[in-house]
Amino acid sequence: MEVYGDELPPGAELCQGQYTIECFLNSGGFGITYLARDSLGRKVVLKECFPAVMCCRHSGTVHVRSRSNEAEFEKILDLFGREARALSELDHPYIVGVHQIFRDNGTAYMAMDYVEGRDLLQVIEETPERLGPAEISALLVKLLDAVSYMHDRGILHRDISPDNILLAEDDSPVLIDFGAAREGASRVSRVLSQVMTVKDGYSPQEFYISGSRQAQSSDLYALAATFYHLISGNAPPSSHLRLAAAAKNAEDPLAPLPETLAGYDRHFCEAINRCLSVFPQDRLESAQAWRDMIDIERRQRMLLEKARNDKELVRRVAEIVSQSRKDMAEADPEPEPAPSMPKHYGPRPVIPPAPPKRRRVADAAPPSDLHDLDDAPAAAREVQPACTPPPRPARPRKAAKPGRPERAAHAAEPTAHRHASAPAEAPEAAGLETHEAMPARAAAPAPAPLREATAAGVSKLRRIIAATGRFYSVARKFDSFSAQEAMK
Repeated sequence: MEVYGDELPPGAELCQGQYTIECFLNSGGFGITYLARDSLGRKVVLKECFPAVMCCRHSGTVHVRSRSNEAEFEKILDLFGREARALSELDHPYIVGVHQIFRDNGTAYMAMDYVEGRDLLQVIEETPERLGPAEISALLVKLLDAVSYMHDRGILHRDISPDNILLAEDDSPVLIDFGAAREGASRVSRVLSQVMTVKDGYSPQEFYISGSRQAQSSDLYALAATFYHLISGNAPPSSHLRLAAAAKNAEDPLAPLPETLAGYDRHFCEAINRCLSVFPQDRLESAQAWRDMIDIERRQRMLLEKARNDKELVRRVAEIVSQSRKDMAEADPEPEPAPSMPKHYGPRPVIPPAPPKRRRVADAAPPSDLHDLDDAPAAAREVQPACTPPPRPARPRKAAKPGRPERAAHAAEPTAHRHASAPAEAPEAAGLETHEAMPARAAAPAPAPLREATAAGVSKLRRIIAATGRFYSVARKFDSFSAQEAMK
């Protein structure tokens, strides 16, 4: 078998012929990556555990350089398998999938998905115009979702950088090449602890210090440095140099992104600058917090929720509202109410009941024979003249006083026909009827239209009389009830 340095040659078979190496892809301090095909002819990526500082390859098999490193190498293989099993449990569209782990050639291998596309570093260096502000903003949101997903499951990437982010044909990102096993290997091996597992410009300052605490904010620094490079076109300076400048109280060599950068929201650039803080406590605490900060709708919902739960803020708002109402009342005072009548605290006055009202003629029921006025016989209608009152006797006039003959003569004239300028006339000549002539007129039969009008008028009058009677009956009852209530 032809030897190609430390990597396997094309055509090499692994896992009893299940995988066949096609070509070499990349190598690092702890492993080598190959493009291979499985037994079904599908493309896969194989990652080989190969810490070059303590291993070498002979006839395709991996050997340790010294027997004193055999125990450490075995621990590294265990860590490699542990990382592969942890990654195989992740199921996220923006995180590379792990399908199998196996041992062969004296080392361990991990079979992963093959993503057709280019890494972000190639895009920045070769086709920077491919991604505009809108595409970069959408890309960051997707990666924050992926980082938040793995952080919630207790996994840190520890090696986020442009060359470990693949872009598919639809610009969907995929995180690859987790560095968790490398960090664990450097702790169990004295040889590997001397190997710097950092990337200048992307690794936070805690990665440069052996044994320092690494947390979620460490991944956030690396992600912020990646997008700083993507937006500005230049990788940020090493965090180790920035830490040294901070220790000397010198100016930070990193120029932050301007908050008014064209095409980007102010909070978008502010979040990147904050996550690029040298000290972990000054960064955003989680990917979810970063996601909330750059999402306008989610940021508004969080601010409202925070305001609802802030008792001090609620108290201050209540005080402002109360003071505003007082100021409005002083500026426009309400009109004073009318003075009320003084209350009577003595015994209630005794109000005697109202005397019953005299029944008027209108309250009496009309005679029933009015209904049959038209149908009554002539003999009954002839009784009508007997009801006519007799003529009144002439009232005796006082004698005229002496010396006033004109008044006495004037008083002797009939009262109804007295007039200063006209001579006295007989009642018949004046067009008036005498009492003797009235019975004769009443006895004469009335015309048919007149009888009909008279019957309709009588019926209407009867209804009015009945309604009036009911009204006065109710009124009397109300007066009696009011009097009784007043006496209580």
